[in-house]
Amino acid sequence: MSMALSIDSPERKTGEGSPAAAIGFATFVAGIVVGLGFAVDLGDEFVGGLALLSVLCIVLALLSRVAENTRKRVSAGEISYRAFFDHAVEGIFRTTPDGHYIAVNQALADIYGYSSPQTLITGLTDIGAQLYVEPGRRSEFRERMQAHDIVTDFVSEIYQRSGKRIWISENARAVRDWSGALICYEGTVEDVTEKFERERALRIALRQAEIANKMKAAFLAAMSHELKTPLNAVLGFSEIIRDEVLGPVGNPAYQEYAGDIHKSGARLLSVINDVLDVSRLEGGLLTIDARSENVHDIVDHAIKLARGITHDARKVEVDISDAMPLLHVDPRRLSQAIGNLLANALKFTPEGGTIRVAARVESDGGATLLVEDTGIGMAQETITAALEPFRQLDGTLSRRFEGAGLGLPISKSLIELHDGRLEIMSAVGIGTTIILRLPPKCVAQAPQALAG
Repeated sequence: MSMALSIDSPERKTGEGSPAAAIGFATFVAGIVVGLGFAVDLGDEFVGGLALLSVLCIVLALLSRVAENTRKRVSAGEISYRAFFDHAVEGIFRTTPDGHYIAVNQALADIYGYSSPQTLITGLTDIGAQLYVEPGRRSEFRERMQAHDIVTDFVSEIYQRSGKRIWISENARAVRDWSGALICYEGTVEDVTEKFERERALRIALRQAEIANKMKAAFLAAMSHELKTPLNAVLGFSEIIRDEVLGPVGNPAYQEYAGDIHKSGARLLSVINDVLDVSRLEGGLLTIDARSENVHDIVDHAIKLARGITHDARKVEVDISDAMPLLHVDPRRLSQAIGNLLANALKFTPEGGTIRVAARVESDGGATLLVEDTGIGMAQETITAALEPFRQLDGTLSRRFEGAGLGLPISKSLIELHDGRLEIMSAVGIGTTIILRLPPKCVAQAPQALAG
């Protein structure tokens, strides 16, 4: 059955037979009797009783007036609530604990595919069996109610009247009487089908992207042997010919060609290694093997790596105090990170420029390494792009500077594997400073003295 709100008309007047009229009449009669009592001298006690009765009649009249005003305010509130209930955008319901609708509004009828609240109430008589796609969903709803007296964001798949499936979100509370006995459940319903499907599609896409990344990393890792084995042969034999290990080549041009083959092969090997590192980093397959290492050795190895990439033998200034503590890091990966940055510095710094590596201990116990150059620099708006893998700031085939655009992103990821961070300060035509900040756990021992 539907819940009908019993609302008296606010225009109903207090007429004959109303408490106010009766009490007013009683007060009038009591006043006459008291007056007569004084006139005929019926005695002080009798007159006092009549006076008390008169006062009581007046009090009752005032209480009746208060009650009447209260009734009008309640009636007006019920009318306002009924209007809200009927015209609310969200579906509103009241159900019995065993799964029958007591009251619903038009919005809920629309969500469930019924023409009116009454047709919903008469047509949907068993919520657990008729509404939810999962039969046990109503039982779960009741269990949450019994445990907490409230249910929020209860998302379920349901059947509309036509049989179409949609997703809804329910928020409800238990209604109890003065003794704590459960009367009903009441709450709201929102159609979240579009939102739910969008989020589900996003979750599926993210899952597929994760799987694709792992598959890509696994494929590239498996292919690394197939790529590197013939390339190592090319590098080895071209080096033998270039250096004339087995005797004179005869024609000087052949020796020059062998040198070009070796140089191109070394560049190709470097690109392959970078691509493999990016794929492992993206797939979460690359880990670090931390141990205590001298900072000078790490930087020396990084300089050799950078020169091997660029074939640039220019001087790199090293500003590291002898009192610099050992670092608890993966020396190979940290050297790789610094080497990539130095390779960029050598590549983008013209002849006569300065390239510098420095290291220091911070006040919080962490360590900072800096790679500075006086090269062409970057505009602030291009720094973010430079940190993206395979992103070339100059993407044309005729660009001045070669490279796959992986050095800087790899360095950033390798520092983050140490729980550190990479920062870039740069200005066009002035140069670039890249700061590698390592946390205190990466400092193996405290320095005894630091150079100024």
